[in-house]
Amino acid sequence: MTRDRGSEEGFFEGEDGSGPPPEPPRPPRRGSPLLRRSPAIAVLVLGVCGWLLWDLWPDAAYFLSSRDPIDLGGPGAYAMERARENRFAQIRGDLVRAVPVTESRTGAARTVGQIAGTGLVVDRPGRGGPPVFEGRILPARALPDYAEAIGAMRIRGAELGGRILVLRDGERPRERWFPLAGSAVLLVLALVNLRALLKSLTS
Repeated sequence: MTRDRGSEEGFFEGEDGSGPPPEPPRPPRRGSPLLRRSPAIAVLVLGVCGWLLWDLWPDAAYFLSSRDPIDLGGPGAYAMERARENRFAQIRGDLVRAVPVTESRTGAARTVGQIAGTGLVVDRPGRGGPPVFEGRILPARALPDYAEAIGAMRIRGAELGGRILVLRDGERPRERWFPLAGSAVLLVLALVNLRALLKSLTS
């Protein structure tokens, strides 16, 4: 079978035989076109990721903290100098000036009261129980959430001054996976956008 010479010339010189064939299209650049056009988008995503990581970090750090509670002692032998924010701790003693509260998200009944002779406030589930409390000493930034309950306790005569700590009874490490998983996803997203931003600024 023979091939027509005119068609061969058209193949090598272009469809109309007037010149070389057109160059094949260039492969598209990798990465998001939106990020290539506007690095501000990457900056915005990085800012949101950073803010969310800052918000989740205490919960993620508590998840990874030791499961052995810090012993804060009992009546007549309290060791409040051992107390550390965002750590698992245990304390024994009676709650005084306790006030009933209702958790806003779940509607569960809880009790907030002071361990007599200390600046420690306990947030415990239910309305009663043994005088042994084991849970998370909340970070200081959670204290405003208890302002109303602490105010009611002071009206009842609670003497709370100086450094106030809140122990959320029953909250233990290794129980809530979401903060750790969410932090990992946000960290990956932040790194991807940081890489895209650097490439867009240097290309």
